Amino acid sequence: MIRNLVNIFVGVSALLTLCVPSVHADGHLEFDADLRLRWEYSSPWNGTAGTASDTVTMMRTRIAMTTSFSDNLDFSMGFTDARTLSGQNSDPLIATGDLSIRELYLQVVELSEVNDNLEFLSGWSLGLGRSAVPTYDSGRIIHSDDWSNLGPALADGYHLNSDFLDGSLELDVHFLTLAKDPAAGAGSGDHFYGAHLAVDSLPFVDGSFYYWKYTADLANQAEAAAGGNLDPGSSGEDTYGYYFSLKEGLIERVGIDFEYALQDGNRYDVADDAIEKLDSLFYAIEATYDQPATADFGALDWRAGRLMATGTSPGATGQEAFRSPFGSPHGTHGIADLVANSNVQSTYIGATTELMETEIDLSLHMLEADQGEDWGQELDLVLRRQQHPDFLGGLMPLEVGLGKFSSDHSSLDSTTFFYVQSSWGF
Repeated sequence: MIRNLVNIFVGVSALLTLCVPSVHADGHLEFDADLRLRWEYSSPWNGTAGTASDTVTMMRTRIAMTTSFSDNLDFSMGFTDARTLSGQNSDPLIATGDLSIRELYLQVVELSEVNDNLEFLSGWSLGLGRSAVPTYDSGRIIHSDDWSNLGPALADGYHLNSDFLDGSLELDVHFLTLAKDPAAGAGSGDHFYGAHLAVDSLPFVDGSFYYWKYTADLANQAEAAAGGNLDPGSSGEDTYGYYFSLKEGLIERVGIDFEYALQDGNRYDVADDAIEKLDSLFYAIEATYDQPATADFGALDWRAGRLMATGTSPGATGQEAFRSPFGSPHGTHGIADLVANSNVQSTYIGATTELMETEIDLSLHMLEADQGEDWGQELDLVLRRQQHPDFLGGLMPLEVGLGKFSSDHSSLDSTTFFYVQSSWGF
């Protein structure tokens, strides 16, 4: 991590040097901080068969600072402290163990203004440093899920952005380092790079097209070590696909979106202790309907959808599991987050309404398997109350969730999941 931070500081210094003619500090700093508390209960814990019920109280604190060195140069820096108040601070999925750098990021708004020789980069911006992983489209594949106590997912790297044809096309290019061994050579570690093109000039739909490449090295090493195997070396997998959504207002109160993606390349399989050929498929379709309020009942926002991510055939010589390097976004298959975004066929229906200034969200997920045993069903109820002067003295918003998972799978027990969460901004 230290080497990554040194590289970031060197890059920032180099950009500042290039931008000397246009850098004039305006002395304006903006600070913000937020504190989030969440209490979770799960019986059994994480749905794992044979485990006891457990509770966890989690606290996440963030402090951030932003400033502009000039009209063309923005800088941001932030810190996160993530821990539990119930004794699980050794769990790397919950706690950072210490104050960590959440963001250290420099943004050049217009590259062509840095130097006269860069006029050909007119319209391009450049971001450099550590920041949250981007979220695109539905967020089911490329996302920076904020639900995790450690979240959002972070990476060191570069981000190029430009708009074309009066904003009808937007192109984002990323190179992100997810993990790096300080003692290893250049090109080692876990990397993620790709391009995302958003198009809003198509008839009837808004669309996007993307290509992302994930290179796993340290992730393979850690997975192999956990299985008692030697380091298998690096592997690389490509994800490419598209996303379309019906233009807003084309059909009154109706929304439809469709996403399709393929993965190929190769991936490490710990059970076979081998890097194997990868060939996987993902698609999702969702429809929404905004039901207007009536004299007898409030407005209802309905949603229904179908999602499929291929699994791995028994005895297959290749890998068929579809997965993002960042896992499934929270709530994809129910708020208990028991089923991963692979080897699953999910059909869901839900509705959201408001009652007494409280948002009420009810959903049902029916979770089959692409191959093998089906997972089960999950029924969820989530209540969200925003900060309001008449609620608890106006001190805090409140979110409460209750999920009941009924298992059809031998590796998961039927599970009751409950959480209470609040946050404060300063």
